[in-house]
Amino acid sequence: MDKRYTAQLVYDIAREMDSWSYAWDEMMLMAAAFQYHRPSLVVDIGTQNGRSARIWYELSIRLGIPAEIHTIDLADPKHPQYVGKDQGEFVRGLPVVQHIGDGFTVAGDILRGRPAATALVYLDSDHSYENVRRELQLVSLIREGCVLVHDTFYQPEPAYDRGVYRAIEDSLPDLNVGQVIHLQIGRPGMSYLRVGKVEKRP
Repeated sequence: MDKRYTAQLVYDIAREMDSWSYAWDEMMLMAAAFQYHRPSLVVDIGTQNGRSARIWYELSIRLGIPAEIHTIDLADPKHPQYVGKDQGEFVRGLPVVQHIGDGFTVAGDILRGRPAATALVYLDSDHSYENVRRELQLVSLIREGCVLVHDTFYQPEPAYDRGVYRAIEDSLPDLNVGQVIHLQIGRPGMSYLRVGKVEKRP
């Protein structure tokens, strides 16, 4: 993977979407994970307006990596981040499957139905400690691939989404994860969890 190529790819996608919704380092991590794992299945939990799902779609097309892309959200008008008619606007009309329902439940059904898939699972829904720990249990349904978690920048309490980072760290002993990368250079932050054991270099 050439980082210069990846940087240009990320820049082109952001211009196409007319949106810099993610920090540069986060988009680089998303693109690098997609290139490395070449997922046949993407499960995106936390649709909102569909920006992350659009990034997965653009990566699939531009890299020539066919991927079945699913995005999930509750669509609850009482939720503070509910976007109403703008939900999924960035993937409207594209071959991205949108689901309404509980992310953990719907994602579990999708992953169980495709046990041989190389999966990329993206978590960006309810950022409470309890919910993130629950969604991280999806790792057990992934044969090969990775999990990316958004909003993981760590600060002492009271602070921004502190529970997300803590949920990852507390869950790791029970997860089949061989590598963890935390982007910790500012908000909102993102973390990469590689599923499976990673052979150490001699």
